[in-house]
Formats: sequence, C-alpha cells, structure tokens
Amino acid sequence: MSLHAQHALPPFLTADGADLALDGHNLAGLAREHGTPLFVFSGRRLEHNARSMLAAAKGGHPRARIFFASKACSNLHVIKLFRREGLNIEVNSGGEMWKALSAGYRPDEIVFNGVAKSVPEIEQAVSLGIQAINVDSAFELSRIAEVATRLRTTARVSLRVVPGIGGGATAGIQTGSEKSKFGMGQAELRDALEIARAHPTAIDVAGMHLHIGSQVLDLPDFLDSVSFTARQAQEIAASLGRPLRHLNLGGGYPINYVHRRSGANAGRDFDYTAYSAAEPAADMLEKVAAAASKALDRQAEIFFEPGRAMVADCGLLLSCVENKKQRGPMPWLYLDAGYNLLIDAAAVRWYYHMVNASRMDAAPDGEFRVVGPLCDSADCFFDVEGEYLWADLQAKLNGVAGVTPELLAELKAKVVRLPATRSLPASTRPGDLVALLDTGAYSLEEMFQYCGRQRAKAVMIGTDDALVTLRERDRVEDLVDAAERMAAVG
Repeated sequence: MSLHAQHALPPFLTADGADLALDGHNLAGLAREHGTPLFVFSGRRLEHNARSMLAAAKGGHPRARIFFASKACSNLHVIKLFRREGLNIEVNSGGEMWKALSAGYRPDEIVFNGVAKSVPEIEQAVSLGIQAINVDSAFELSRIAEVATRLRTTARVSLRVVPGIGGGATAGIQTGSEKSKFGMGQAELRDALEIARAHPTAIDVAGMHLHIGSQVLDLPDFLDSVSFTARQAQEIAASLGRPLRHLNLGGGYPINYVHRRSGANAGRDFDYTAYSAAEPAADMLEKVAAAASKALDRQAEIFFEPGRAMVADCGLLLSCVENKKQRGPMPWLYLDAGYNLLIDAAAVRWYYHMVNASRMDAAPDGEFRVVGPLCDSADCFFDVEGEYLWADLQAKLNGVAGVTPELLAELKAKVVRLPATRSLPASTRPGDLVALLDTGAYSLEEMFQYCGRQRAKAVMIGTDDALVTLRERDRVEDLVDAAERMAAVG
C-alpha cells in the first residue's frame, strides 16, 4: 500500500522504506542521532511559505507588506530566514523586539502588538522609531504620549479597533469582538482620538489595525474586515484631518491540520471542521489583498500579519512510544512527548495529525487512545474534559422531548473537541516512532519543564540539505536556575 493511499500527506513528506522522510531526510535516522522528543523543521517549506505569501499579498495589492507574527515561532534561525525573503516582523513584547533586532530587522520593519505594554517596552519602541506601535487602549495611548513627550520625540502609532467580526476556529482564538481582551470599541476609540488630537507633537496616528482571530476558515470573514476597515479608516482620517498612511488587516490565515484519506476509520463521527482549511492560506490572502486594493485608499500601504500559516506546516514533532496498556478492548499508547511540548493540545484542545513514522509501509488499521508522559490526566491527545462533560450532558438529555439524534450530534461536536482515538498500524508498539504533524507554530515558544521534562531539541533541514540546530535539548542543569544550583552545592 502506498504512502499516499494511507494518508493524505503533504508532498514534502515521503516514505523511505518503512520510515517517514522530510525533504528526503529519513526521520527515524534523525531520531536515533538526536534523540526524542525532537522537532524537525523544513527550511524549504519555510522559504516556500514566505515567498508564496509575499507574492500573494503583492499580487493582490501593489503596496502590501507582510509582517510575520513572530509569536508563532520567534526562533532566530526562522526569523532570519524570513528576513532574507523580504518579510517584515510583528512583535508582542520587548523580548520579541530584542530578538527581531538581533536577527537584523530595521526599526521600520517592526510593528509592536500587545494588550499590556510596559513603560520600558514603550520607551524602547518609541526610542527606536519602529514602523508602528499598535495601540490597544486609550490608556495605552496616553502612556505612549507621556513617554514620547518625556523623550522629546514623536511616536508613530496604529489604532487597534474591534470590528465585531467573529473569525477564528474556536472561541479561545477569536479576537475580533469586545468579548475578547483585544482592541478598542467605538467609545474607547473616540477617547483615543481625543488623546491623539491633544498631543500632536507626541503622537502620529499613522494607521489603524485589526485582527479577527486565528485559523479563520471563511473568506467572507476576512472580506468583512476589509469593508469595516474602509469605513473606519475614513472616520478616523476625518477626525484627525489627515489620511492614514497604512491599514493593518492582521493575520489569522488557516492551514489544513487534517491529513486523512476520505473514509478512514480515525474518528469517523468526529467533526474536523475547525482544523480543515478549504483553500491554501496564500490564495485566501491574495483575495483579501485584491479586495483591499479596490475598497481601501490606494495611497495607503496594506499590512498583513500572518503567523500560523507561515510556520505550522513547516515543523513536526517526533516522539517515541514508551509504553502500551490495554484498557478493556482499547489499547493505549504512551508517548515521551506531552503537553509540556505542545501546550495547545491541552489548553485549547488542538488537533495534530499522527502517523507511525517507523511503519509507513503498514496500513493505519488500529485504533488507539494516545497519551503523554506527564503526571496529569489532562496530558492526552483526546479531549478528556469534553468526554466527561458530554457523558454527563447526554445522560441529562436522554428522554427529553425534541432532542433528536441530529441535535445530539451537533451538541457533541461543540463539546468534544478532539477525536477519541487515533488510527495507527495495529502493530504499533513501544520503541516505534510517532510523528505529530504541523507542529511548527506555537510549540518552540511554549515549551516548559513540567515534571522535570527537558524542553525538546529542534533541528531544521536547510534549503541546502544541511542540518541546522535551532535549539539544543535542555540539560538536567537547566531544570534549576543559578540560585538553586548554588543552594545544591552550598
């Protein structure tokens, strides 16, 4: 059976005999050499994503710029690669700003987001003269005005406005409404404009900004944000008496996390909609840029801030099966990677497709409950909280008039966020290598050392086929800080 008959995998993943290969490199060999858990990134895919997204943006609008949302992956090797490809960068803290500068980005290639910027961070941004500080509140703008006045300079800012658009695949990653913690509603925007008018030498309102969410699956949501921007930008410009020089449409472009052939047995009754992208992110972005070219002031630059779409499908996580149990009729697999390496698997119950990277010549004909190594019942690759909640809710709904099977299925899809089992070869056993795909976003940045687990090593297969170490695996000494080490030897 061929690899692609079993799995609908991306073309840069192939079979090398029984082993999975990335960009032609045998992943089992890499795991033996570097140990597991191990993140492996594709430099070619990073380069491809950068080029395709930039070409899409400029294909839709001649004055478009891409600012990579570095919170998705701010590893210096990655952001240096994006800089070489002509991308700018969006940062979310003084630390990310320092990393951007260390990678060679100029101040005018940086925009600064964030809901709770400190005075030192604002001082850093204002002193550098970055492209824009995306202002999240009227209070923050007053703080920026104070800093700029004290430093006797002008701060270039962009006003982040709430558009009231519910983009994002799940509630936790929707940022376009006043139910979220982001941006300013209309009343607060009016206050911010008053502050700007009162400080003409300290505040330069160069643009407006919005961001509707992450993994936004529907193009109409993005197009609605363009229409909102057209209206709101005119109102802001009229209030200030001058046009805006840039309009920042944010990011949120999706990728397809679901690599399953049609009819496969993995979670047949599970709704994968939130993790399935109907079209490539670049195609969607180009349509949005084209709509912006028609609807917005053509003299203004258009900024985009993609993050997930730039890096998610560029990385995978290799994990060893360390244990196996039989719970009634269901076999359980225990990996050496848990939510200490993929916090989104537990925090927002995110789906990552799994394959047995050491048995690619075997059909995925077995069903397994898959868990991680941590001393925590939530460390699993199924939705343990949702399953318990659903069992309780279903018991209460049994026999209730008007509750149809269709309604139950709809409710279950909203409550249970992950499939109960994963399809892997029935022969899967301890010592096998499991690859969790599309883990390039929000992974290296979010690893932590719970249960004394060292943060994983990460490598990248470069565009020249040379292997680059993105970060070393933690040493046991890294589990304690300098003060603790002194106490241990004192």
